[in-house]
Amino acid sequence: MLNSLSPELREVLAPVASWVLYADPPEHPRLRSLLASAFSPRHISNLQSTIVRAADALVSEFAARGGGDAVAELAEPLPVHTISSLLGIPRADRAGIKASSDEVVLIAEPQLTYHQERLAASAWERLARYFEGLIEERRARPGEDIVSGLVQAEAQGERLTDEEIVANCIALLVGGHETTSGLMSSLFLAAAAHPEHRAAVVNDQAFAASFVEEVLRLDGPSKITARAAIEDTEVFGIPVAAGQRLVLLQASANRDPEVFEAASEFWPDRAPNRHLGFGHGPHACFGAALARMQATALLRAFMRDLDSLSVDLAGVVWKPSQVLRSAARVPMSSKPARRGAA
Repeated sequence: MLNSLSPELREVLAPVASWVLYADPPEHPRLRSLLASAFSPRHISNLQSTIVRAADALVSEFAARGGGDAVAELAEPLPVHTISSLLGIPRADRAGIKASSDEVVLIAEPQLTYHQERLAASAWERLARYFEGLIEERRARPGEDIVSGLVQAEAQGERLTDEEIVANCIALLVGGHETTSGLMSSLFLAAAAHPEHRAAVVNDQAFAASFVEEVLRLDGPSKITARAAIEDTEVFGIPVAAGQRLVLLQASANRDPEVFEAASEFWPDRAPNRHLGFGHGPHACFGAALARMQATALLRAFMRDLDSLSVDLAGVVWKPSQVLRSAARVPMSSKPARRGAA
């Protein structure tokens, strides 16, 4: 990824190589074991009631206003609040931190203009300084947040360096809200397009979770990813040399007719649903359970509390991204639903 950047900016963004997402063995297992503890099933399950309350409050306010931009008012605030709370970022800092995160995520793109490179590098430096300060605070006064855990974490006798902690806090910040927000924006479009499933979503937690999985399959936030071949191989008769980078289209794999019956159709109760919305293998997203929990909570509140949903399709704006392709703006109108009407 960094090889595509200009040399002067490659140096600034060199710590990105410490992201668990891009690390290879032996570094990857060490980083993942230290980071994944923050996303253990027990830890995530303890967040459920807090997430449900936050989702309910956001949707209630949205309903009272008669709608608005579902991305700015629903899809973005919940995951930003959740990951910021996990990282121990004070509320007063969250707007600025999110703005910087939105610029850092540009480095995931395969091609950038020089202006975009500068934005990403500047945002990285701001976030790095911020987390360096937060690390020092937590080293002096540990809390229950992820940063405190990373400062104290140890696996196989090794600790993370401060540079690794900073890099992976930025990775968690970006990954913790960017893709989850994208999933939620797709959920809103699917919910508006399929009002016939409203009662099932509201009344059946398992159905709601299955609805989320089908949106992840058909319109998940991550459309492509990149991998490097570890040895000389062949793909569909085309030779691939060791070290050569390949762009893999998750969006295409998720509509493979050899894997999914009626692959282009929306089946919210599809089972099994072996999609690649969260990746696969050693690099599968370890925040998947948290993203699923937030998406399901927001979807159920959305379908329960909003009625007569209408999307202004002409006003939908898409992110200009090849990697994280999702709606950046979804203008919706609605009226509050009568409780029990579902």
